[in-house]
Amino acid sequence: MKQLPGHFVHGKKILRKIQEDKFRKENPIRELIEHYCNWHQRNEELKGYDARIIKQRVQLFNEYKNFIDTHITASAQSKFHSSALEEFLYYLFRDYVREKDPDGIISLGGTKAYTNLYFSPMSFQDFIRHPRMRINSKDQDFSIFRVVNIKADTEENRINVPVVSIECKTYIDKTMLEGSIATAEKIKNGNPYSLFIVVTEYYDVSFDVDPKYSRIDQIFVLRKQKRPKDKKSRKNINSIDEEVVIRLFEFVREHLERPWSDVKKKLEEEGTII
Repeated sequence: MKQLPGHFVHGKKILRKIQEDKFRKENPIRELIEHYCNWHQRNEELKGYDARIIKQRVQLFNEYKNFIDTHITASAQSKFHSSALEEFLYYLFRDYVREKDPDGIISLGGTKAYTNLYFSPMSFQDFIRHPRMRINSKDQDFSIFRVVNIKADTEENRINVPVVSIECKTYIDKTMLEGSIATAEKIKNGNPYSLFIVVTEYYDVSFDVDPKYSRIDQIFVLRKQKRPKDKKSRKNINSIDEEVVIRLFEFVREHLERPWSDVKKKLEEEGTII
């Protein structure tokens, strides 16, 4: 585990957490490492992204999540549990992206996603000498993105431009939804051809609230249920649903394989423009 690359975000989170005295005292560290290594290794052995492979990945994820949900204590602020979802998404999309991009131009994982740029010269005379380009970005839990170099006169910057941006949550409530709506607006200002998706285990927003009006493209609720409120309801928790995960994968794949700004091709192949 000491050699895990950064995109294995949950494994890296475990390595950081086990350095904390409180975490070690409250949790079975040896069992946690054994369960993680088993989950990680079995996902490494699986190759491909057809429905059969995706169902196997979901089964493995359910087994691992069942262990950490029942045996591991970690605050929501630590993002320990949601980081497992982030790593699951890496396993889900990795082989597809590698097949479509064998040269490795596209990256997967958490990133600071580009939202906009602006210029901030200190004065008119300063503006004559330097444009002073500034970049705004937004932390994203999981993205499929490309690093792009941009230049303004002698100033250069590297930005991470997402084509798929995903927020990962254990549950989403009204306040979180409002934050996601604001983030979707920023991400799509930076790249209107980026998907913005929320993937959550539970949904905890009133059914009277309809996110359709926002720039969120879709919210996938993996367990197809509201968040349990008490011990009694926690006994009736759904497993992560393999069909929801397959729909998530296909939703992303369809976006990556259809024309974007090629209006002529969209017209001739699909009969739609947007």
